[in-house]
Amino acid sequence: MRLLRLRQSNFRNLVTAEFAPGPGLSTLVGGNAQGKSNLLEAIFLALGGELKNGMMERVRFGQSEARLLAEVETTFGHSRLETRLSQGGREVYLNESSASLRELAQLPGAVLLGPDDLELVLGAPEERRRFLDLLLSRFSARYRALLSQYNRALQQRNALLKMGGAGIGVWNQELVKYGTEILSLRRRILGRLKPLARDAYSELAPGELGLELFESVDPEHFMQALENGLQDDLQRGATSVGPHRDDLSILLGGLEAGKYASRGEARSVALALRLAEHRLLWAHHDEAPLLLVDEWHTELDARRRQALLNYAQSLPQAILAGLEAPSIGRMIPIEAGVWG
Repeated sequence: MRLLRLRQSNFRNLVTAEFAPGPGLSTLVGGNAQGKSNLLEAIFLALGGELKNGMMERVRFGQSEARLLAEVETTFGHSRLETRLSQGGREVYLNESSASLRELAQLPGAVLLGPDDLELVLGAPEERRRFLDLLLSRFSARYRALLSQYNRALQQRNALLKMGGAGIGVWNQELVKYGTEILSLRRRILGRLKPLARDAYSELAPGELGLELFESVDPEHFMQALENGLQDDLQRGATSVGPHRDDLSILLGGLEAGKYASRGEARSVALALRLAEHRLLWAHHDEAPLLLVDEWHTELDARRRQALLNYAQSLPQAILAGLEAPSIGRMIPIEAGVWG
């Protein structure tokens, strides 16, 4: 998939209205707070990506709405994707018709790598759950729906726990119904992600990367665990087992990366996870997603930088951003939201 053109209005500090990167490798180069990350975020959102925090945080101060219009080329032809961000949330359009993120996920889209990905390794379990959930949602509309239904049932059960638990059996059944399928799909996607992540890490650094699901409950015993843990849940006012409590265990050389990896190793692990995500989506769509890399040179030694550049250069299109440009590809200077 190739981005032909991005048009934007009122997206954070971006000033230039149009961005047309061309094929191959491009690098946005500029100082801190000049708009590099904002432009990558704009591209990612325009292509159907999902980011943390509210949409209004990405609308320029004093404005009520930001708009992003992306023209892309895939093996199926040209498409126009529009995203509107406002106080009311996010609206998306595909070829000028109202659409959903589920429909945009039918396109290869983009994969965004950045410094915040360190949280995948060093952060709380919810960061890794979110990684798996967003990845699975790009593969399966069914998973996206299951997750929504599970979260609704979880909210209802937790509300009843705070009121004494009467009638909670119905929501136990709902949690088990949706949660069991969620756990099954997570196991399946991890089976495909593990070898890709291991190979990606081996290209970046010495050592072996391992991924395992840490499940708070075995799917076959989910109902029993809910019933047995009811008294504890009543005291907490929250449900203590289920997919919402699971984690992705990341091992480096057999040790827990979050505890024992150096910061440079953690950065390499996070990079390997995103490259594995990119390769998995590429295989799924039979077409490479657009690769976006923020701060491409940060906390990476020469070997790891070169491995990243080799991969980016092999793609139909990749866009990097940083304080400096590599010796290959096109350099695009950016300052105060203006690029040329």
